[in-house]
This record gives sequence, structure tokens and C-alpha cells, in this order.
Amino acid sequence: MKNIKFSIIICAFNMQEYIDKTINSVLNQTYKNYEIIVVNDKSTDKTLEILEKYKNNIIIINNEKNLGLGGSRNIACKHAKGEYIIYLDADDTLYENTTLEKIKEVLEKNYPDIAYFGVKYIGGSNKTYIPTAENSTKEARILCDMHFAVSSKCWKREFLEKNNITFIEGIYYEDMVYSIKGVILAEKIGYGEFPIYNYLRNRKGSITTDGSIKKCSDMYIMLSHLLSLYDITQDEYKPYLLSFIKNETMNLPRKINGILKAMKNNENCPIFEKRHYIFDKDDEDINI
Repeated sequence: MKNIKFSIIICAFNMQEYIDKTINSVLNQTYKNYEIIVVNDKSTDKTLEILEKYKNNIIIINNEKNLGLGGSRNIACKHAKGEYIIYLDADDTLYENTTLEKIKEVLEKNYPDIAYFGVKYIGGSNKTYIPTAENSTKEARILCDMHFAVSSKCWKREFLEKNNITFIEGIYYEDMVYSIKGVILAEKIGYGEFPIYNYLRNRKGSITTDGSIKKCSDMYIMLSHLLSLYDITQDEYKPYLLSFIKNETMNLPRKINGILKAMKNNENCPIFEKRHYIFDKDDEDINI
């Protein structure tokens, strides 16, 4: 296929229980102009064996060493040929078999740099989060993204390459920096008022449930990366970036305390409530 519409990027580390369902959620789509790129991040279970069953339908990349989610996604992006990139975690699935068709219809309205879509939580609250005109503005997405995960968005590959938007490797919260940098630099934004994937929440052994000192320290590293975006942010949006950083900083002690308590008690990390940061009039005077 000469002009591929979508590159579906899936990164898998020891996901033998889930990867079949994830891949088939793409293969069963009614819209067929896509490529599937799966990065096997040095799995030690049967993930690679399962991927080999699909070798005629997917592109398999085998990492020589475990690089983590950010590094694996960066490698996959270098191989991608699609006009748009969709990230899908290896334990999540596309929402329904017409999802790609519906995404394509949204993209054809204005061919945005980023298009925002909804997500259905599986487990926990089982809520569905849907974009609206109000929560899909640049201001809203910088101040407090409805859902920071990159999988709830569709990314124009040319835009990512032109602006050197890549994942920070070796840290947690790489989605947050990627998403905020993206919206800061985006010239055109789109959105669809429907979910595009099912997010398996609070899975045992997932990144979100495991606690560690590194997870705590990476919160501060994430904030330092966000501060580095200040100079590339247009003046009218700088207060929203700084407001997010301020609110997130104020919340860190509570989150870190929750993680440390979970570690001490040998429990999963608590599920923190979704962010609902509101722009305070006083935030207009924040500056660096």
C-alpha cells in the first residue's frame, strides 16, 4: 500500500496474556489502510512466540535490550510510514471495529496535527471520558489534559518529525511531557466526541500499579522537562503551562506519600483521582 493512513504502534513487554486481543482489535477493523508495528521489548515470556503468529500482518521489531515504553515507541516511530500515528498499549484494545473509520472521518475535516478522542476505562470506575470543544482547546489541554495518555490522541507523523517530538526515555510520565509539548507546538487541533480505545486500568504488574522510589523521583524530573518547554510556548499560553506546573507541584507530596505507603505495605499504588485543575485568575501573573 503506497499511502498508508495509520501506523498503529504497540509496545509489548511480557504481555502474553493480552497481546492477542490487542492485535486482533486492529486486524478486525473495517478500515484497512494501516500498518501495525509491534515492538517486543526483550520479553521473557511467550510474547514473541505469539507475535510470530501474526508475522504476515504486522511488523515486528525485537529490542536487543529492554528499553522501556519511551525508547520502544521512539524506535517504532522511526519505522512508521503512516500519515498518522496511533499508540496502543499492549493490554488495551481499539474501542470497536469501526474505530479507525471514525477517526479518519474526523481527520478529514481539517487534517490536524493532533486529534483528541475519548477513552473507556475498564476496571475501577469504568467511566468513559469524551472530548468536547471546551476541553480540546490549547488552553485546556495545557492546563489539564482530559487524558494525558498518548493513546487517546492521533498524531500527524510529519508534525512529530518536523518538531522533533519524541518520548523522554527511561522515566515514568513520558506521556505527559509528550502530550503537552505536542499541543504547545500544534497549529491545528481536531477532536472526536467518541472513545477510540479501552484502557485496562489497575492491571496487576502494570506501570501504574507498581510503586518505586524512581516513580517518585521521576515526578520531579517530569516537571523539569515541562519547565524547559516554557521558551517554546507562545506568550498567551505560558500562564496555562505554569499553572499546570504549579498545581502538579502542590500535589506531589500527597502522591509521593501514597506511593511510599503502598511500598511499605507491599500493596499496589493507589489510583489517584483525575486531575481537575482550574485556571486561577492569579495564575495570569505567574512568570519566569
